[in-house]
Amino acid sequence: MKLSIVVPAFNETQRIVPTLDAILAYMANRQADFEVLVVDDGSEDGTAQLVSERFAGEPHLRVLAYAPNRGKGHAVRFGLRHAVGDWVLFSDADLSTPIAAVEAMLATGAAGADIVIGSRALGGAEIRERQPFYREAGGKLFNLLVRIMILPDLHDTQCGFKLIRSAAIATVLPQLEVDGFAFDVELLALARATGAQIVEVPVVWTNSPSSRVRMSAAARAYFDLLRIRRRARALRKQRPKVRADAR
Repeated sequence: MKLSIVVPAFNETQRIVPTLDAILAYMANRQADFEVLVVDDGSEDGTAQLVSERFAGEPHLRVLAYAPNRGKGHAVRFGLRHAVGDWVLFSDADLSTPIAAVEAMLATGAAGADIVIGSRALGGAEIRERQPFYREAGGKLFNLLVRIMILPDLHDTQCGFKLIRSAAIATVLPQLEVDGFAFDVELLALARATGAQIVEVPVVWTNSPSSRVRMSAAARAYFDLLRIRRRARALRKQRPKVRADAR
């Protein structure tokens, strides 16, 4: 089993090296088959060059870069398309959730889940440093709307630490199009519409003071939810019906 780790990055020269050092050290200790894909999302601060120079000769790491900046959703999709692992983990560049959390996720995947998402809202989760109150309130409101409109059983769709079985999203990957804050919801909603099994697991999470999420982008995400709901419903209607006597 090969694990691909996708790290979307935009102007991350101040944070990316410690994150990659931690990921590579942890995975090397696991003695597992893995790759790390750093997806430079049109950075203007030399992120791609820094990573390429700092990790030159590292056989497990690749840098993928393009311009101009397109958004985190586009970067994650780009990484998913280039990943070769049986499972793909995508993690924020600040490593707000420690890489060791992947162990519980892989175990959950081995038990039958297709997508395993880190959750800050479940019992057992540990938030070591909270967001500013206005960001936390906005995040809770957004998650509430997601549960009401699209994914009622998921408590935290926006944590930037998710594990995906590659085969489970192969059919929906070409249909993903949201580049902004709501890209997680789109991925989960369309995958669920095709029958993917999604499981939440509690994680440790620490807020990064230099978060890249802008409140204006988060506001636009509310309008994306309407479009995602419509597309998920249409995709769900296309699923073959399972006859009761065939179950």
